[in-house]
Amino acid sequence: MADIDLPVRGMTCRACEVRVRAALRRVPGVAEARVSSTRGRARVRTTGRVPRRLLVQAVAGAGYEVGEDTRAWLSRDSRVWADVAVAAVVLVGLVAVAHATGWTDPARLGGTLGTGGLLLVVGLGVTAGFSTCMALVGGIVLGVAARGAQQRPDAPLARRLRPHLLFGAGRVAGFAAGGALLGVLGSAVRLSGGAVALVTLVVSAAMVALGLQLTAVSPRLTTLVPALPAGLASRLGLDGDAPAGRRLGPDARAALLGATTFLLPCGITQVVQLYAVSTADPLRAALVMTAFACGTAPGLLGLAGLTAAARGALAPRVLRVAGVAVLAFAAVNVAGAVTVLAPGLVAPAAATAGAASAPLAPLEDGVQVVRTVQDGAGYAPAVATVRVGVPVRWEVDSVTPGCASALYAPDLGLSTVLLEPGVNVFEFTPQETGRLHYSCAMGMYRGVVDVVAAPAGVSGGPEA
Repeated sequence: MADIDLPVRGMTCRACEVRVRAALRRVPGVAEARVSSTRGRARVRTTGRVPRRLLVQAVAGAGYEVGEDTRAWLSRDSRVWADVAVAAVVLVGLVAVAHATGWTDPARLGGTLGTGGLLLVVGLGVTAGFSTCMALVGGIVLGVAARGAQQRPDAPLARRLRPHLLFGAGRVAGFAAGGALLGVLGSAVRLSGGAVALVTLVVSAAMVALGLQLTAVSPRLTTLVPALPAGLASRLGLDGDAPAGRRLGPDARAALLGATTFLLPCGITQVVQLYAVSTADPLRAALVMTAFACGTAPGLLGLAGLTAAARGALAPRVLRVAGVAVLAFAAVNVAGAVTVLAPGLVAPAAATAGAASAPLAPLEDGVQVVRTVQDGAGYAPAVATVRVGVPVRWEVDSVTPGCASALYAPDLGLSTVLLEPGVNVFEFTPQETGRLHYSCAMGMYRGVVDVVAAPAGVSGGPEA
């Protein structure tokens, strides 16, 4: 037995490793081959003398080269940077138009659907599919579609779309199963705001790695896309070189990934999950979550379809645009997660603009009353001012179901609370001056309560 080390150029992912390993194993005299795309190397164990030229030919036959990896940290291709710059400008423009027109406001759609029932749930899903779910799941969807187009550039459109269609089918099935579980177990299944934020950070890290690979701005960093260790991947059937009886192909992996997105809830998803819990009926809850997942499908499917449809010389440019979008989604998710995990790090725009001098909350029967409206735009007013040591009655009027309906306020002693339609009342007594932060569970909408010293003569204040 002898070991031979080969440097291999051009590998970027687990699929590359599988192709090179399979090619090397077909060479007579090769007993085992281990391949790492991250290190750009293959180690071959032989049962006798194997000419190196046969190994080189096998690697070339798999579509790669034997040689040290000379990939640069930054691409020197001006076309890459031009495409990325144009994509970034267009993306900023689209976001500006969306904010200016308010087209992501659930109230615009919900007002045309009437009240209650599965039709409203589908409408909320459509809204989420073009807004908050797009931000959280859109990067994953783009990744599935773009990687499929990358690995099968010459396949018919239907074949390149199949992984995403199965991703969507898996998502619907996952939501149906998760909904039934909610109907049985109730609210105990819900993740806390901090847990959602940690999961979001992990997903965002994978999205950053994938975005860098798709944009091709850093050939060296294309190996950042995470993958399970080869042994574990083989045991789970995720490795294309696993025994045929338990091999999990790319289509099955896409479906499984879609099913797991049930565990990545945005605020609107959490509102619908609360509705599912309230049914106390596994069948009804499953129908509710299925209707919601189907509602998110048009936006997510359209996103993937544009990516998968690109052919020829246009394909690399579309993949670069998709990479910019993936990075943008990751940035949004990271900002939201940081807001949840470190509430004081990012203040709402109203506070930074000087609105911290908001008038003191009025006193009613010795209790400070703070009234906040929660709608599709977040919380208004986003800043309130109260006296220290005086009880506070916080009335949050939830007028529009949406991301902001999932309220996360650990500074006020509240974990994730799903606001019910109408006025929700919370009571607390601030014990020291400072700033108390709150946000939606995804950290996209924020607010603060400024606690100040009570004026002389005010009951309960230190200067009374």
